[in-house]
Amino acid sequence: MTEKQLKVRGIVGQVLSQLLNVPVLSGALVTYLYFRLPANEANALSGYVWAMLFLCIIPLGSLFFFIPKKDENREQTFHRQRVVSFIFMLVSYPVGWLVLALTHAPRIFTATAATYTFVTLGLIVINLLMHYKASGHAAGVSGPVASMIYIFGIWATPLLLLLPLVTWARLAAKGHSFWQTVVGATMSGLISIAVLWAYGFTPFAGLVW
Repeated sequence: MTEKQLKVRGIVGQVLSQLLNVPVLSGALVTYLYFRLPANEANALSGYVWAMLFLCIIPLGSLFFFIPKKDENREQTFHRQRVVSFIFMLVSYPVGWLVLALTHAPRIFTATAATYTFVTLGLIVINLLMHYKASGHAAGVSGPVASMIYIFGIWATPLLLLLPLVTWARLAAKGHSFWQTVVGATMSGLISIAVLWAYGFTPFAGLVW
């Protein structure tokens, strides 16, 4: 592969990485779940607004840190944005979980906020304490995919195609190795399933009590 092809591949990988980043997918997940809630679900709209604020909009604020500073190279800019993004999520997710619980939001929104909180903590354990670079992008894709399949069953399985896509994107962007994406995705998928089970959701039964 020529240098030009590698450069184009890297750009495409970065673009896909941003399209598949955690706040974008969390917003898509929460929006889809909102429209699948039972018609008589209490506090559905307010729960949706709170979930979008803490799981999507606030974490998306880290994108402003993609604006480069004077005399800052691209790698420094990307690193700064990743650090800020992680801090935003580390604060926003647990606060959102608390707010959703206190406002008696639909159970699925509270469970989703709990899932993102535990996945972020899992990344801290693996990346900071164990010094292994698990992929946050892969974790951000795997969680919603696992949740959708757990809740809605076999028809959601085509979403599994997003996993090799995010793996390719991270490899193309030279952000992670193959196994780093596998570790991030596996950790997130297992946490998602465990939290949904703990909140009382029956596999493949939809959004019912």
